[in-house]
Amino acid sequence: MTLHRLELAIPNLRTIKSEKPRIFDWDALSRELGTGIPGDFKELAESYPSFNISDFLALYIPEPGQEVAYAQSWKDDERLASLHADDLTYGYAPYPAPGGLIVWGASNEGDNFYWRTNDGDPDSWTIVVEGRNDDWCTYDGTLTDYLAGLATGTVTTDGLPSDFPGRDPVIDL
Repeated sequence: MTLHRLELAIPNLRTIKSEKPRIFDWDALSRELGTGIPGDFKELAESYPSFNISDFLALYIPEPGQEVAYAQSWKDDERLASLHADDLTYGYAPYPAPGGLIVWGASNEGDNFYWRTNDGDPDSWTIVVEGRNDDWCTYDGTLTDYLAGLATGTVTTDGLPSDFPGRDPVIDL
């Protein structure tokens, strides 16, 4: 279970965990988006609201009842579409293009974090990081594995500050 691994890697995360599971209409989100989403993200969203890690990385987690609006925002990533139109995405395209990117987070310094929607199975999607210095890096694993790996130092920060997220990441809303 990757959420458990993330909670072990960032114990402070548990301080904002919802007392009861947050209930979502994942089918409505998937219908609007035109694809499912990774299971680890669903598990994360059902346990946690949107949060920030070490006052740097903000995760975009929907609120229950806002699934359709959330899916629409994913489909209408104008910033990424503009970069792609200007041929500044190194071959990456916004979703719904095959293998297109869907944003799941951003840093306060201009880095953006995406899923690459490769294959038909959302649980096989990979992570793409667009660094503020035009660094584009990939991680072959889930979102929660990526975050846990950053926290434990088993994933390189490639283009992110070398001290992120730190030995004891701070979590806030």
